[in-house]
Amino acid sequence: MIKLYGFAVSNYYNMVKLTLEEKGLAYTEVAAMPSQEQSYKSQSPMGKVPCIETDEGFLSETAAILEYLEERQPTPAMLPANLFARAKTREIMRIIELYIELAARRHFRHIFFGEALNEAALAEVRPVIESAIAALKQIVKPGPFLCGSQMTFADVYACHSFPYANAVTTKLYGWDIIAAVPGLKDAMAAVAARPAARKVDADQQAALAAFMAQNSGG
Repeated sequence: MIKLYGFAVSNYYNMVKLTLEEKGLAYTEVAAMPSQEQSYKSQSPMGKVPCIETDEGFLSETAAILEYLEERQPTPAMLPANLFARAKTREIMRIIELYIELAARRHFRHIFFGEALNEAALAEVRPVIESAIAALKQIVKPGPFLCGSQMTFADVYACHSFPYANAVTTKLYGWDIIAAVPGLKDAMAAVAARPAARKVDADQQAALAAFMAQNSGG
C-alpha cells in the first residue's frame, strides 16, 4: 500500500491525494512537515512535501509522483491517450505551477500570515501572472474540463493552485484570475463536484481550521 507523507493544508499534497482518490488506489496518510533534517531528507531529498512510500522506495516531487501513479494505475486515465494532447496537458500544468502558483507564492506570507508586503514582489509578480493567463487563454480547450471532456492533471493543478493565487491577485491587484480564463471556473466546479474532490476538500478544510487555530494560539 502507498503511504502519502505531508499535511492536508499543502496544495501539492492534495494534488497527489486527489489523484490517489480518483484512481481508487489504496493509501495511508502519514503526517509530515517540510524538513531539512536528514531523517526526512532520506525520504524526500529536497526536504519537501509531499512524498510517497512504495514497495520499491520513496518518491518525491509532485509531478514525478503523479506520473508514477498514472503508470501504476492507468485507469481512470489522467492524461489523454493522444501523444500531442498529453504534451499539451503537461504544458498547462507547467504554466500553472511555474508562472501562476510559484509567482503568487511570493505573496503568501503577506496574504495568509500577515507579514509585511514585499514591495519588489508587488511590481514583479503581476507581469508574470499576466503572461501565464494569456498563455492559458490561448491553449486551454474547456468542455467541461480544461483539456476537453476528460479530467486531467491540468485540472488537478488548477484546482489546487488557482484558489491560493487568486486570493493574492484579488487582494493586491483587484484581479480575479479565475474569471480571466474562459471555462476555468466551470472546470474547477466540475472537479469540485466529484466525490474524490469533495473528500479531499473536506479534509483540507478541517486541517486548515486546525492549523489556523494552532497558529493563532487558539
